[in-house]
Amino acid sequence: MGTTFSRFRLAVQSLRQIAAVYEQLNKRIQQSPGIPVPHPSTPYWAIPTSPIAQHGSSDATPLPSCVDIVIIGSGMTAAAFARTMLGFGPEGSNSLPQIVMLEARDACSGATGRNGGHITPLVFHDYLVLKKEHGAEMARSIIEFRLAHLAELIQVSKEEEILVDSQCREVETFDVFFEQETFDSAVQNLNICLDEMPEQRGKWRLVDAEECVQDLQLSKRVIGAIATTAGVLHPYRFVTGILSRLLADHPTNFHLFTHTPCLSISSESSAKNDEPLYTVSTSKGTIRARHIIHATNAWASHLLPPMRGKIVPVRGHMSAQRPGIGLGQADVAESPLEQTHSAGPSDSALTLADARVGSWLGTRSFVVYANGRYDYLTQQPGTQSASSSSHSLYPPPAAEFMFGGGASRGEIGEGGFIKEVGIADDRSWNLDTGAYLGGALSMYFGGWGAEGRDFIGKRDTEESDASRVKKLWTGILGVSADGQPWVGRLSVKISGRPAPRAKKSVSKDKPASRLAPPGEWISAGYSGEGMVHAYLSGKALAHMVFGKEDTGLPDAFLVTDARWKKAKLENLVQTFIVE
Repeated sequence: MGTTFSRFRLAVQSLRQIAAVYEQLNKRIQQSPGIPVPHPSTPYWAIPTSPIAQHGSSDATPLPSCVDIVIIGSGMTAAAFARTMLGFGPEGSNSLPQIVMLEARDACSGATGRNGGHITPLVFHDYLVLKKEHGAEMARSIIEFRLAHLAELIQVSKEEEILVDSQCREVETFDVFFEQETFDSAVQNLNICLDEMPEQRGKWRLVDAEECVQDLQLSKRVIGAIATTAGVLHPYRFVTGILSRLLADHPTNFHLFTHTPCLSISSESSAKNDEPLYTVSTSKGTIRARHIIHATNAWASHLLPPMRGKIVPVRGHMSAQRPGIGLGQADVAESPLEQTHSAGPSDSALTLADARVGSWLGTRSFVVYANGRYDYLTQQPGTQSASSSSHSLYPPPAAEFMFGGGASRGEIGEGGFIKEVGIADDRSWNLDTGAYLGGALSMYFGGWGAEGRDFIGKRDTEESDASRVKKLWTGILGVSADGQPWVGRLSVKISGRPAPRAKKSVSKDKPASRLAPPGEWISAGYSGEGMVHAYLSGKALAHMVFGKEDTGLPDAFLVTDARWKKAKLENLVQTFIVE
């Protein structure tokens, strides 16, 4: 009897704990995320910073009084939108819209500049769920949309002449499993997906435990892996490279103002023959605009209160780590980045980087499933020729591991994913998660050997110089209540304010006459998979603002009042609490 009562008491205590967590979670989700906090943790991607990191931040740089479009945010979505808008029509400033981009902090300081660099679409992982929720045809459309990003990002990198800096390339990617049940379920889902999407056959293969240990240098505890082709990207340099070119090529049509947060938006009643305009209030003053583009992802609901509970901020953790000398046949010497952080590329640094020829450094990426965790790993290139480096603004990479994740889904404790939901503060990190990231790779992989370096000097980091961890930081994801991005025009119900109306149409000789009627628009809510959603979503949104119907966007992404009403907070919370 006593044992039964003790078990009952423990069960009651667990239920109370879950109820308390749910109450706190619900409170956080319903709050405004605010504007991005100042002085965030520094992502390794942004060392060194781009020359345009603080472009337009000076108070001496005035805001335009009136423009066609205001973009709020400066990440992947914003860059794709601006690039597409300024690529339409004949050359010449008179035919292009006037665009202002506002950023609360440094350029590309949000989720884009803080993520893991994966261009790895979820395919078999999501197919059955997508099919159940949207039907087979829409499920295929969503997956094909995700898969299209790698070719698009490589092509854009080539067109922008930033292929070296963006590091955009194909790699072999591995879903690695350390639990038999999870591996068996994944293989089953893969087989079903390939049966229903036969064009994917030949693009996937199973990797047995022996190959995982011998070729991938994984721990002997590994069960197996699933391999395919995917991509990786240096997200920060990709976006800042695009924005730099737009600023240079369109000085009269494109304006970037960093450290200039948008504080509020209001719509004006048009008087007499005035054009319909919004008033955007910023820390530098006000701008009047015909179109507002919300490209702030996790922060979207600050300016769009009806979107609270529909797009929720979640704090994720990332690290940059030294690879050690045991990978492949590489002989990894001291990091060139440490030698050249201030001075830029040097002959000696290039020689050290080129010594990695013959290894698999930089040619693979991994997603690891273990103990309810979902961890992800990419790697910067281990080689870079002198000729290509001569065209780069930055020091050559040193095969750094870019490793993220660390929070266990469904776990109530300090290392649990639930604790990060509703958190929009990326200044610091969870100590338990940070400690986990610092040690997990040595558990997942075997045969690394020593680091093979003698540390010289000190760098400006918050981490121990003796550790493999070179940098630890956080970023804020925008998680969608129904799992899909939100892309399109915002109705009055969703924006929370009426669109301005005009008594007289815009003059036909103005660029604005070629745009859709004034309004607010959004592309956000990528649920941690921004690299396979954001660019083409931003590009599709630009097509919408130009009034084009063929956007290539899956209908499941479109913003509608019916979808907004259906996307329930309860469904979102359940995904966080249920393992």
